[in-house]
Amino acid sequence: MWKKPFALCLINLLTLAASSLGAQDSLLPLVRVDNSESGLDHVVKIQTKTDKEGLKYPWQSPLADINGDGNLDIMYYGHHGGNAAIWFGKGDGSFTLDPDGYKARWIFGYRDPLWVDVNGDGAMDGITTEAPRMRGILAMNTGDGHFQNTKVNIYGTLLDLDLDGHHDDLWMGPKGAYSLSPSISEWGNKAPETVKKTKLWMPEDVIPWPEGVKKSKHPLAPNYHTAITADLDGDNKAELIVTFSKRMLSWVLKKGADKWEDQTGKIGLPASEKMWLLPDDVDVDGDLDLIDLLGGWWYANDGKGQFTKNENRIFDPKKRKRGGPWDGDGEYQVIDLDNNGYRDLTFGGDHSQKTGAFLNMGSGKFVEISNVNGSRRHRKFGDVDNDYDLDMVRCGKTAIYYRNDTTNTALKIKVIPQSWMENVLGCSVWVFEAGKMGDNNALIHYRQCIMLRSMKRSNVLDTVLHVGLGKAESADVRIRFPDGTVKEVAGVKAKTTVTFKQSNEDGK
Repeated sequence: MWKKPFALCLINLLTLAASSLGAQDSLLPLVRVDNSESGLDHVVKIQTKTDKEGLKYPWQSPLADINGDGNLDIMYYGHHGGNAAIWFGKGDGSFTLDPDGYKARWIFGYRDPLWVDVNGDGAMDGITTEAPRMRGILAMNTGDGHFQNTKVNIYGTLLDLDLDGHHDDLWMGPKGAYSLSPSISEWGNKAPETVKKTKLWMPEDVIPWPEGVKKSKHPLAPNYHTAITADLDGDNKAELIVTFSKRMLSWVLKKGADKWEDQTGKIGLPASEKMWLLPDDVDVDGDLDLIDLLGGWWYANDGKGQFTKNENRIFDPKKRKRGGPWDGDGEYQVIDLDNNGYRDLTFGGDHSQKTGAFLNMGSGKFVEISNVNGSRRHRKFGDVDNDYDLDMVRCGKTAIYYRNDTTNTALKIKVIPQSWMENVLGCSVWVFEAGKMGDNNALIHYRQCIMLRSMKRSNVLDTVLHVGLGKAESADVRIRFPDGTVKEVAGVKAKTTVTFKQSNEDGK
């Protein structure tokens, strides 16, 4: 296993020492900005029996560029009906309230959308999530933050089941796995008139229904909840990770000659134990490890798809005052909040307050911090002031901006794909120390760009990736596109954005 540069390791040790003295929150310096300075002084209206203008049971959408000006915006909307309050970001940590009012831009029903830029114009389009009778409808942004519904309907998780690098398949949980026609890799920069879904197989064709579990159509009932495709063993073919909610059972499947086969126990995982598996490169060694969101353990990958439980637990549900932070319903994110080069883990519950945020300090060690607590309904992260770290926005009676003042730095990677709906899905990204392109002993960051969460809840498929660099002043970047094309840029300076286009101007 490779080691980070000595200076970065020393910084990690010092911060760990600080955390042991009860200074965990100092590891992530979040500074509340006064509303008079941020422009977030508008008091959100709540719907009443006589006043329908406001929001009913307000939730906060992920931060996204709604009006296409290159800056992140805030949307606070009625989860149980109503409209949306929107503040447009100016890119410097200040905002202005949408002058068009609460009703002008909200056509997504009861739930916030999956944000994705379908046509590449910079203004996020939306796919409805749980809205009754509206689930899965694509609404195209007119380019200025207004939306028009289309006849395209897709709902679920985008997967790469045929192992070609493109996430052209759709996992719809208990309804099964589907192919799409036209596939999203064929959309280019324009949504089709309609999308045809063809059933490939049902979950129970691959995994038996757990014994003793009653079937129900309720959205929170036990079911085949999530599925994620990722290359775990480095053979450029995908494994399929399927999780059954409530029972908290996960399987890792591999495509054999003619069917998916259970590999969970064979690759070193506790197949008989409850777990909810999530792939990410925890130790930054160039392969995907597996995080158990339920038990707080993580399993190190040997690079060939064999896993070993790491002695450093992310959290212990029995020792946490609030219990386990994940109950299968809500939001999790793997993001680098402190820009130290290791991605952190945050949780936000929909129906619980057992939320948590855990900073990855390197060497497999995590520290829980308390200054980002709050449910997914009211807390989101994004670089709202464009200084290359992830700020926090919380919504209550007003929206509140917390500026991230970490001294670590970062860069951003912008991806221009051949099909904008496909976005970064299928890309693999490596970031190395400057002058050491291709040297895994000098790896700063590795990720496979996969869809970790479904369209059931808030999510953003963005073409811009945020990568923490620690104290490094520059780095070398490599990207592999779904079609196998590899591109590299050496000496990318910290606090700059490097752009990768999948095809050349002549289409080659």
